[in-house]
Amino acid sequence: MPPISAVRRHAPLLAAMTTVLAMACSSKQTCEDGPFGGATCTVGGRIVTGDVVLFSGEQIVYSAQALYGFGPGLPSAAVWTTSDPAVIEVENLADNTARVTALDTGTAWVIALINAEFVDSAVVTVARPGSARWRRAFGGVPIGFYPALGVDSLIRVVTGGAAPALWVLAPDSGVGTSVASCFSTLGPSLGTADVAYTTGVQCTRQHDQAGDSLWAAPVGSAALGVAVADDGGAFTVGGDSLYRIASTGSVTWGAPLGGTPRTAPVVGPGGDVYVGWTAGGADSVSRFGIDATLRWSVAVPGLSPGSPAVAAGRLVFGRPGGLFALDSSMTIAWDRAFPASTATSRTSSPVHDGLIAFVQNEEALYSYALDGTLLWYADSLGYGPTTETVGSPVLLSGLSLVVPCVASTGREVCAVGQVDGRLIWRSPLGGGSVNGLVVGRSGTIFATRTLSGGASELAGLWSRAQPMTIGWPAEGGSPQHTRRR
Repeated sequence: MPPISAVRRHAPLLAAMTTVLAMACSSKQTCEDGPFGGATCTVGGRIVTGDVVLFSGEQIVYSAQALYGFGPGLPSAAVWTTSDPAVIEVENLADNTARVTALDTGTAWVIALINAEFVDSAVVTVARPGSARWRRAFGGVPIGFYPALGVDSLIRVVTGGAAPALWVLAPDSGVGTSVASCFSTLGPSLGTADVAYTTGVQCTRQHDQAGDSLWAAPVGSAALGVAVADDGGAFTVGGDSLYRIASTGSVTWGAPLGGTPRTAPVVGPGGDVYVGWTAGGADSVSRFGIDATLRWSVAVPGLSPGSPAVAAGRLVFGRPGGLFALDSSMTIAWDRAFPASTATSRTSSPVHDGLIAFVQNEEALYSYALDGTLLWYADSLGYGPTTETVGSPVLLSGLSLVVPCVASTGREVCAVGQVDGRLIWRSPLGGGSVNGLVVGRSGTIFATRTLSGGASELAGLWSRAQPMTIGWPAEGGSPQHTRRR
């Protein structure tokens, strides 16, 4: 066990002692000269660089500080070491700093002996990108594919089973609380002030930031999600209809679709609502005004469950074995069949950065320009066979993305280059199947997973990549899954 810093243990006492020690040291020959002139004396030392997380091969420079009777300053000498040289390598530099290199996964202390008398330490955690930071298990119940991340950084997920629930969890531990709610495969949506919306069979609920239920409406679908309205209300589907729910929870109107809903509703730039549906083996998309007026309905090449992406006046839909774009005037701008794909393969919700769209199906991950030009595909990064929704990619800054990817033991998480589909890393989770992803502002990746025996879990994964905030970078348009543009 490394030495515990005297400064950390006695910080309140140190502040009180500083003036006394400064006055006393003026009469002592053993006092060191501090950086401020006169006979100031060293009363402590500390490492300036705090606790960090590094990935294997990364380096960081640590520096120390001497604490003097009249204030802090540079140390006259610092000798550095570590509690575990197998985890981190520490190199003493000429300017009393230290270069720390991450060698292997684990936790170690970097330790500084400051001015030959005072010891301080900091914790260095070395992790693999995509490895589990924490896991929160839910016994015997499914979990909605996509967590929603609030402005408060808390995670919201829904679980099903006999008692569906909304969970509000801390991002650094997965610890939290739950309340009764509705269950949908796509998970919750978040509106202003982190108000959460969930939907299930004949059930749509609104919850406040803390999770308390504000209202419940007797409409909804367990297969799809909620679109948040501008006024705090919601749009949801159920049976063969699209429903508008007011901010008070009353059902304002229901508009018949002509068939079974196939996609979650999405609110376009002008406030109109788009939803896909199926009847008699044929798929269609309808556009409704805010007052339930049917603008148009148009037959489309097919639809996969999920949400379309809004892109510069168009909607981009996944379909079995392909992808198509629909103009707001009900014209199909382009329709593309995937290479290396079967015509019945399920397709994820598409995402885009304003220029390039990314979509995944059971066989591969694909990149298309928004004019329908195929840029690349990676047939080693498919989702794998499924009877449910296919999890969607999440776009990150730094020209990368994360996506659920097939593995020998189920599905893991893969980080991929946006430019060419190059695999950057693959998570080492094992023993389960990743369904959906969302990425927090801290870079932590949150993954929902299906486990054996009907159990599920939410896992927080080590990462440092920031989520993209332009375009439609995640299923539902944002980490809040508002499905609104």
